[in-house]
Amino acid sequence: MRRLHSLGLVCAASAISAITTRSALPFVLGRCHQPFVGAAHLRLTRAVCSEPEPEVEPTPFAELDVRVGKILEAWEHPDSDKLWCERIDVGEAEPREIASGLRSYYATAEELTGRSVLVVCNLKPAKLAGFASDGMVLCASNADRSTVAFVEPPLDSVPGDRVLCEGLEAVPPASANRVKKKKLMEKAAEELKTVGTIATYKGMPLRTAAGVCKSPSVETGTIS
Repeated sequence: MRRLHSLGLVCAASAISAITTRSALPFVLGRCHQPFVGAAHLRLTRAVCSEPEPEVEPTPFAELDVRVGKILEAWEHPDSDKLWCERIDVGEAEPREIASGLRSYYATAEELTGRSVLVVCNLKPAKLAGFASDGMVLCASNADRSTVAFVEPPLDSVPGDRVLCEGLEAVPPASANRVKKKKLMEKAAEELKTVGTIATYKGMPLRTAAGVCKSPSVETGTIS
């Protein structure tokens, strides 16, 4: 009889111990009041609760809409002795009219007409001495600006070809409002240079699908 009584006490104690252990398990494993969860649930929780990675903006030049253009016509600005007015084919339905301060470097309209150039096409139109200029022609200049010359696309390029920077991912061009607000042209110009006559951005060549862009008469200089 005593043996049976002892055995009953042992079984009861074991049952109480098991209940206590099960109720304490969440505290032991999780150190909190939440029940134990599996690895898959934890991975999902981390994915939902983790902070998103900060968005990285493209480098300024990548957002510029730089295209190959061909000067169809050039004439002297009637009210400025510094400006040439140009009609340039940039691959759109109609040519753009653009003013460039190049009269000191190109003496006659014939020196401009028919030339292939690089044009920044996503700038807001601006009035230059009263002339509505819809874009900017890129030129290279040496240190003392005694030489200023067009940056030229490779021979097999055609109007409208986009100019990209080798090594940079191509992204859609920014709106004219964003270019102005973020000063993308000004920031890009800080890193635009000619190196051995090759047009570069941060040391990487500018190119179209046909090859690299150059300014043959400016060995080392800046581009703007």
